[in-house]
Amino acid sequence: MTALQADAAERAESTVAVRGHSVRLLSAGAGHPVLYLHSAGDLGAWTPALSALAGGYRVLRPDLPGFNFSQRRDDVRSVHDLAYRTWDLIDALGLDTVRVIGSSLGGWLAADLATVEPARVSHLVLAGAAGLRPPGGFGVDVFVLSPAQMVAKIYHRPEIRAKAAAQAAERQADPELQLLQLRNRAAAARLAWNPYFHDPGLADRLHRVRARTLAIWGEQDQLMPLECGRMYARLIPGARLEAIAECGHLPQAEATARFCDLVMAFLGT
Repeated sequence: MTALQADAAERAESTVAVRGHSVRLLSAGAGHPVLYLHSAGDLGAWTPALSALAGGYRVLRPDLPGFNFSQRRDDVRSVHDLAYRTWDLIDALGLDTVRVIGSSLGGWLAADLATVEPARVSHLVLAGAAGLRPPGGFGVDVFVLSPAQMVAKIYHRPEIRAKAAAQAAERQADPELQLLQLRNRAAAARLAWNPYFHDPGLADRLHRVRARTLAIWGEQDQLMPLECGRMYARLIPGARLEAIAECGHLPQAEATARFCDLVMAFLGT
């Protein structure tokens, strides 16, 4: 059983038609809608953090165009393009105002979404979000790392890193998951290779954000340094930064309980 099959009992899976293109959507829970936008390395599984959030909200997790099982769109050449296509998805789902959570690449997209339609995002959670270039640049280029090297850069805690390394080794033995990884890598390169994981114009648009905003960062994030979180907190009016000690790039995976406590308290405001 693959990781994608193991979570099948916990959520519903559907396909949404968005202006002639298909989007794979996972969903669970009831209540106010929460849109979760995934990272570049996410292989489409429903995670424990999403299950916890679905205890209080209707959680919607689409595969972004070109990633996992969603159709690629040739008209999406940047994250800013993707923001408009994501609003098309939100419209297709019949949603007016949404709470948005974004991780890494998905955090960049979430921030951009909130600059395009400021009145329609009530709450914005940025988890290790890309999109801004820290002073001195990025110390890691994910496009040159092997899967094992990626694990070492993403996770900080030894026990979490060891578990993730074992899972990465299992994926390398599965041809289906290898192809999925290659597809996602190509989609990420199309959006974030040059400029590397940032938009030079995003900083000048963030003043448009009207959503209540919480940035959650691992203090030991090697891919998107903590300074990126500080930049988001400075540039978005009223934004707050929560740094999690002994945590790397994916707080929702490495510090799940703390992440979910922060998010659930924040979304309830």
